Amino acid sequence: MYDGVCSGIIGSGFLWPIPVVLVFLIGLSMIMIAKNNRQKKRPIESSSLEILNERYARGEINDQEYSRRKKNLDL
Repeated sequence: MYDGVCSGIIGSGFLWPIPVVLVFLIGLSMIMIAKNNRQKKRPIESSSLEILNERYARGEINDQEYSRRKKNLDL
């Protein structure tokens, strides 16, 4: 009846990928934002304490240095 002239954007043949690509990009953006937020929530202090404990275990620092640095991290 309309011979494809008034079939709309989705039915026009060459524009149908646009909404699909937009939905894909929005979904991908939401995943990336969620992943980035999870990485920011890791506490920096715990990794600093882990490094200090490793250095003490390897013998790089002595008891006094370990105690002093641990006290500074607790503040």
